[in-house]
Formats: sequence, structure tokens, C-alpha cells
Amino acid sequence: MKKLVLSATLLLSVATFAQKEELKVLKKIYAKETISDKDLEAYKAASTALDGLATEESDKVYAKFYRVMYPTVVLASKGEKATMQDQMKLYSPDFIREYGAVIDETIEFEKKSGKKIYTDELIEEKNQFKQTLTTLALNLNTGSKFKEASVFFYSLYQFDPKSEGKALKNAAILAVQSQDYKLAQKMYEEYAVSDYLNNGTTFFAVNKANGAEEEFNSKEERSKFITTLGTHEKPKDVKNSTTKPDVYKILAILYSSNGEIEKAKVTYAEARKLSPNDEELKKGEFDIYFNAGYAGLAEDDKLVTEINNSRADKKKYDSLMLKRKEMFAKSLPDFEKAYSINPNDANTKSILKMTYEIIGQPEKAKAIN
Repeated sequence: MKKLVLSATLLLSVATFAQKEELKVLKKIYAKETISDKDLEAYKAASTALDGLATEESDKVYAKFYRVMYPTVVLASKGEKATMQDQMKLYSPDFIREYGAVIDETIEFEKKSGKKIYTDELIEEKNQFKQTLTTLALNLNTGSKFKEASVFFYSLYQFDPKSEGKALKNAAILAVQSQDYKLAQKMYEEYAVSDYLNNGTTFFAVNKANGAEEEFNSKEERSKFITTLGTHEKPKDVKNSTTKPDVYKILAILYSSNGEIEKAKVTYAEARKLSPNDEELKKGEFDIYFNAGYAGLAEDDKLVTEINNSRADKKKYDSLMLKRKEMFAKSLPDFEKAYSINPNDANTKSILKMTYEIIGQPEKAKAIN
């Protein structure tokens, strides 16, 4: 098992807690240096059986641990033949999420039971695994592989969502840099509702050597640099929620880019509630409404040509005029909203006035100067 990416030492004494035959089988196979196909079959069978047999809480906790760790056993069975692709499969989002959850559950169980058996090893394993994911993400970012880096930062967040909220932020930013706007939308949607953004805090301090304000991963880390090392000063705490208008702004742009105009409208509105005087937000919201209204008139030139060519056919002429009136009426709310945001825009005033005239509201048209 020395070829495992993850440590195998955590599970060597599970039988101390539960003497079920299945647990003994799992422990024995997991500890092997060389794992055969027959071992894999036996491991899988014992794990499946144990899920149905475990009744005591301790058995259930450690049975789940073994089940979640099955991918590492499969990897170990490949030995030196394991490829990079095999390694990458191990880091699938589902496995990483489950692995992080099962570590936390096991630590919490031992805390509750008062039997601190795996806790120290699990904490160390968790930190090592997080460092592995961080290093992979940073290396990919350095190599301008932004999409891949985004995926690994997101995996880091999934592994430990309570303390790795910043990784979700990095995943969202890098997804935009990768120009995969569908992925970026997914990342920013999750980031917008995350506990990190809404309730978290970012810790800053000034580097005495160069006067630059630097960000720290935690208050404890910053304290070390200020108090112990003495390299930093002037600590400052900033609530992450203060950046929500910018997050919503980016999310609204992504919705617009991905053709989800109604979501973009809602998101701009939320952003402007938080930052009503932000001119960039104001312009973004104005553009989304003006463009939506204008897009609704895409067939107007063609329709006008048909109308002009149908003057001799009153029935067809009237039908086409009604169609044009309905088309402008449908775009009216967007133009009115754009006008309410920026009543000084000449194009908006012109097209809104024309819209009122076409749909039969001349008084409203006259009111626009």
C-alpha cells in the first residue's frame, strides 16, 4: 500500500472497535502491500455486506470509512502500473467530497465517544490532502491551465467547505479566466450563496519590509506574523460580504453571456440594492434591459417591409400592423426600465417614444423630452 496517494495507516486498527468478520477482512486487505483482483472482490463484498450488518454506531462509522476509501484500494492494486490518469480518477469530485465528509464524521464521532483513536492521524491526513490539492491547483494556474486549476480549487472547497471558502472564490475567478462561462456561472452561483462570502472574514496586515497590505488565510496565521515573527503590522479585518455587489455583477454578466437574461435582470437588481451608487452596476443593468428590448424588435425591418407591400390588402395590412403593435408592446417594459435607470440616454428616449406611439399611447410619448 505504499503507492497510495492517501495514507493507509489510518485504518489498521478498526477491528479494535468492531470484531465483525467483515471488518477483519477489510483491515487485512487494506494493510496489504500487494493487492490482487481477488482481494478487490473480497474487499468490495465485505464492504457491501457490512453496510447491511453494522448496527452499532462505531461499526457504522468505520464501515463507511472503508467504503469511501475503496478507490484508494483500487489504485493500490495497480501498483507501479498506476498511471497519471488513474491518479486523476482518484481525485474525482464525488470521492473528494465524500472523503472530506467521512474524515469530519469520524473525528466528530471520536470526540463524542471520548476515544481519540484516529483523530490526530485524520487531522494530519486532512491537512496533507488539502496541501496536495492546493499545490496541484497552484501549479495548474501557474501553467495557465485555468479551467483545470478551477476544478482543483473547487475540489479543495468540496473537501473542506467549512474552512476552504477562499478556494471556491479562486475556482470562480479561474473559471472566468478559462473563458468557460458555463462553468464560471456554476462557480459564481455557488460562491454567491456560500457561507464564506456571506459570513466570512478576510484578514489583512501590512508587511513592514515593503509596506504592502497582504492577505492571510486565518486570524491565527496573521497573528503569528505580527506577534511571533514581527514582520507585519496594522491588522485589518474585512467582511467578505462587502464584495457581494461585485460578485453579483460578475454573475449577472455571466447570465447575460449564457443567454439567461431574466436571471441577469434579477441579479443586477440584487447588486444595485447593495450598491445603488455604483455606476458600473447601473450601466450594466441599463444595458441588459435596453438590449433585451431591442432584441425583441429584431423582426421590425422585415415586418415594416411586409406592411408597406400589403397596403392593397387591408386584411393582411391590419393583421401585420397588429403584429407590429404586439411586438413593440412586448418590448415596452424593458425600454421603460432602461429609461428609469438612465432617463438621459438619447437612444432610449427615442425608441421609447416610438414604442408609445406605435402601441397607441401618444400622451406618454409626448411626456418624453
